[in-house]
Amino acid sequence: MAAAKRIDQLVNIARLYYEHNYTQQMIAEKTGLSRPYISKLLDEARESGIVEIRINDPNGTESKLERNLKEKFGLKKAIATPLTGAPEVSLFSKLSVALSRYLNTIISDGDIIGVSWGTTLYTCSMRLRVVEQMPNIKVVQMCGAVSMADRDIYASEIPKKFAEAFGGTPYLLPLPAVVDNIEAKNAIVKDKSISSILKLAQRANVAICSVGVFDHDRTLCRAGYVSHQQVDELLAKGAVGDMCSRIITADGRVCDPELNSRTIGIELNDLKAKEHSILVSGGLEKVECIKAALTGGYANVLITDENVGYELLS
Repeated sequence: MAAAKRIDQLVNIARLYYEHNYTQQMIAEKTGLSRPYISKLLDEARESGIVEIRINDPNGTESKLERNLKEKFGLKKAIATPLTGAPEVSLFSKLSVALSRYLNTIISDGDIIGVSWGTTLYTCSMRLRVVEQMPNIKVVQMCGAVSMADRDIYASEIPKKFAEAFGGTPYLLPLPAVVDNIEAKNAIVKDKSISSILKLAQRANVAICSVGVFDHDRTLCRAGYVSHQQVDELLAKGAVGDMCSRIITADGRVCDPELNSRTIGIELNDLKAKEHSILVSGGLEKVECIKAALTGGYANVLITDENVGYELLS
């Protein structure tokens, strides 16, 4: 009940401000609340999605930061969303809005969308806002993931949620990210159903990925796909991040060919052939691995935050 009352309050305050053109001071006087508290409620209404501000820009105007990012990394599109000191959940929200808007400009019925896994993409899939249903859309999982329930990275939920938003069909890859040896991998990928999913992922004209920092505390490591000693060895070789379950160095190279050969999913070089290879990732702790992915040429579209954008150019 308390949550419902809070939502009613946010909606009422937002209507007064955005629909009836009340100033914050006028709302404060009308409601008996302080003006700073009204400002806080309006911020909360935006962050929670009750209020969505949309600017229609027929010319697709870019900021100077976005133009510079495009030029430096050879991108077809760069989106750097502003941050105002909000918490991490706000970052995910802003990346989700930016991805939704971009997808609504490029997706056509019949497209094949490939997705990776992780918290960023899961949040985007949950908050995806599609303006048109496209029943012939296919959404395919591009790489194996983590199967342990206590370390869920939403691998199966992400394609389901993206497909649900568009009204299309999801295709799942219910496999581990890494197997013990190349013989096991070869046997798995020869399976007819698995092979068809991987071929569909290779055919995808749109790929949506995030990138994660590689260290002892990250998903691939905690899930036991690489041992503590192997993590140390990979870090010594220059590992900085993982993308589509594959470990990369600062210059965008695959860090360990042997580990890479045991990894299930499309190859990173497959991303280079996509019409739209979209990297969605933000937060200053990810600057190095985002730069690595861009240096490797694995994305031609970047969706991030302004803070990361400026660091990438510095």
